[in-house]
Amino acid sequence: MSHVTLQGLVEERAADGDNLAVTWLFVALFSPQLVIGPFAGVIADRVDRRRVVVACYSGAALTAAALAVLTTVSDQPPLWAIYLLALTLGSTFSFIGPAAGALTVNSVTPDDVPSAISTQAAVQNVTRVTGPILAAAIIASGEFQIGFTGFAIATAIAAAMMSRVQVPARDITPDDLGVFARIRVGFTHARERRPAVLGIATVAVASTFGVAHTALIPSFTSEVLGEPEGRFGLIVAATGIGAIVGALTVGYSKREASLARGAWSLAMYGVCLGGFALSDTLWLAVAFQVVLGFFYFGTMTTLQTLIQQVVADDMRGRVMSLFGIAWGGLVWVGTIILGLAADSRGLDLGERWTLVLTASVLVIYGSATAIIGRGMPTGSDYPD
Repeated sequence: MSHVTLQGLVEERAADGDNLAVTWLFVALFSPQLVIGPFAGVIADRVDRRRVVVACYSGAALTAAALAVLTTVSDQPPLWAIYLLALTLGSTFSFIGPAAGALTVNSVTPDDVPSAISTQAAVQNVTRVTGPILAAAIIASGEFQIGFTGFAIATAIAAAMMSRVQVPARDITPDDLGVFARIRVGFTHARERRPAVLGIATVAVASTFGVAHTALIPSFTSEVLGEPEGRFGLIVAATGIGAIVGALTVGYSKREASLARGAWSLAMYGVCLGGFALSDTLWLAVAFQVVLGFFYFGTMTTLQTLIQQVVADDMRGRVMSLFGIAWGGLVWVGTIILGLAADSRGLDLGERWTLVLTASVLVIYGSATAIIGRGMPTGSDYPD
């Protein structure tokens, strides 16, 4: 709800047809991951992961409260203030990712890791359904502070709940390495576990040319489909519906997570993105987004499960920080590329043909990686 409400707020404050305004919002939300991610991974491996998550949720609650105050006292808050608070919000979640991902694995037995990750992803995607639906009504009413207040309350509750979570104590082996040396060790470990490094690379492509397309959804809805601005929340919600099914399908599948499975799913994601781009009605676009959500989160859950299974626990935070960089840290790069491609101040391809071009990249990359990944080791080949 918070991210969609932010998109709606920026869309309202920006000039008509300004694709780059929402692009800069994505830069503020996701660029911190690129800088903070490696350090967040080291912290997740060296300190109590639960405390990191609690502290970050508390910080997110305070930031959301500040957004609520800003939109309450001003009907036209300046874009720079919105971007600054979005940057703060993105920074807090950059620390959460590695710690929360590793904490999920620490809380279950090795056999339950796939279903734990898929259940976590499914629950997250429930919010991708309910949140945008609520946000669409908020955007239509112009009462943006309601969305930010709701998010502030939700994250405060999450912090309180996480403070009660109990997980087995971890043995943290002391060493004399500095922060940057520990980051290098984490990268070396991922490179030695080849499925992990190729899985991270695939996530990077999916984020740059896949996740980034969401920055164009508001303008695509209004400019291409001719629908009112608030309707883009329905498309985002449709993605979440497919995502829930995709995440659960992977988690409860009898087949082991593999690079080839994740890559084929990415190729199908590209096919659905192409269908979405060529849609000429809102409901056809919504239908494609449901299937697109299925393949996207099927891809991400498969690759996240694979990576978590092939890495050692004392390296998990650092490797998952690389996963976080590939996902969130590169989304903003993709939004800039897509924004410049679509905008009249760039290549001026328009939303539709920009999305068709990026869909083609995903189909080609996904198919090639699936072929390369056949027969590659999986989690059962790395018992540690």
